[in-house]
Amino acid sequence: MARILPIENAKQLIEFIDNTNYELAPHGDGIFNSKQEAMAFVESEQYSPKEALSVCFETLKGDYWDSIVVTYEDGVWSGVDHSIGGHSMTGDTIEEMLISYRELHDLSCQYSPMPLIMKHEDLISA
Repeated sequence: MARILPIENAKQLIEFIDNTNYELAPHGDGIFNSKQEAMAFVESEQYSPKEALSVCFETLKGDYWDSIVVTYEDGVWSGVDHSIGGHSMTGDTIEEMLISYRELHDLSCQYSPMPLIMKHEDLISA
């Protein structure tokens, strides 16, 4: 089964990540400068649901960032770490998937993701 991130789900991801300490990037590129830039990208012909978006996060080391590729299919959010860790995780919500990803790590390791912090706790998780 091919993993994809349909445009409507990409927009949900953008809205969610905009409310956190994490960032978004197009596949294989640098982070978006704003929510508006990310939205314009997924609405453009440049966006491919097969390439999805990457959620980027600072690690406990403090000066090192990492990322996972996020997809959505059949009601499930999935994240895949294509780097050395190679972890993959799923969740019914974006928040659940990101938290489970962090929990896969040895939290004493300096390359573990920083905790997910919601800027506005009153917003409902996607």
